[in-house]
Amino acid sequence: MAALVMMGVSSCETFQFYRQAVGGQVSIARSAEPADELIASDHTDAALKARLEAVADDLRFARERLGLDPGARYTSYVRVAGGYVVWNVFAAPEFSTSPKLWCYPFVGCASYRGYFDRRDARHYAAQLAMEQHDTVVGGVAAYSTLGWFDDPVLSTFVTWPDHDLAGLIFHELAHAKLYIPGDTSFNEAFASFVERQGLVEWLRARGDEATVKQMTMRWRASDRFVAYLLRWRDELQHLYDQPYERTALRLLKAELLQEVERCYRSNQAVFGDQEWFFRKSLNNAGFVPLAAYNERIAGFAGLFEDSGGSWPAFYRDAARLGRLSDQSRDAELDRLGREFEAEQAVVVARVQCDALAF
Repeated sequence: MAALVMMGVSSCETFQFYRQAVGGQVSIARSAEPADELIASDHTDAALKARLEAVADDLRFARERLGLDPGARYTSYVRVAGGYVVWNVFAAPEFSTSPKLWCYPFVGCASYRGYFDRRDARHYAAQLAMEQHDTVVGGVAAYSTLGWFDDPVLSTFVTWPDHDLAGLIFHELAHAKLYIPGDTSFNEAFASFVERQGLVEWLRARGDEATVKQMTMRWRASDRFVAYLLRWRDELQHLYDQPYERTALRLLKAELLQEVERCYRSNQAVFGDQEWFFRKSLNNAGFVPLAAYNERIAGFAGLFEDSGGSWPAFYRDAARLGRLSDQSRDAELDRLGREFEAEQAVVVARVQCDALAF
């Protein structure tokens, strides 16, 4: 649920992007209905009332227990057509795993570009493909305007299971708590950690230790799979760094990408069901959101431990990291992540592939 970059566009951005971004946000704002009025109304569907009441409970928990400040966020409701509100475009050059960045005033650079219309996102992705970029278009059920607007509850996520709904609320509120312009990986990993740790505390406050165990197992399987994919990303970059001509690079790239899926299927017992990743075309751009959301979660987990499990101390220490240079910030999070995984005795998945051994 990446924060939607739309609060400003540089002179280099197209008028069409500016128009759709502003128009989409204005449409959302105009469609908003106060949640408390919907809850009080006899005409509101009972199921929707219950979900809006659940959101209100989640907001109270976020404020009182997690040190987040909802303000007026998620106090209104908007019905959106379809299952997604925004479609993000991710891109990387044909022979690089480094993401394409789009830079904007106030919010800095980001490794994605958001569209309210799926057709616009696909059209832009097609343009980038013609410019020798790999692309991926992904639907987003929720986004944060980073405090510029009072984000509403959307029909795209209001019916999610209780724990998924709570986690999403915590994630999006975290973006408004701390946002470092120009560092997508920091921002998304920070919000993802707040989501995970906040959800654990939310479940334990309800005495639901069984779901804590289920979620922990799910996260561990996901983390193993992400680590596996990011090692393949590094292997691809190693290939691209070689002085091969373009035709040879394309052939070798295709072979490596095919091996990613073949190796996963021959070691599926290690990773569990991760079919979601292979439902779209596998290319360089597919690694971009994967890395942004997941690569440094362990670092923030280590920071939380170093902060004594105190949310105010954690937020203060995270803000301190945000003031460092990009290189120093990444190095510190990597160190914290390694130390946390060592303390937790995180088991590195061992798999054997035809192309290389992990």
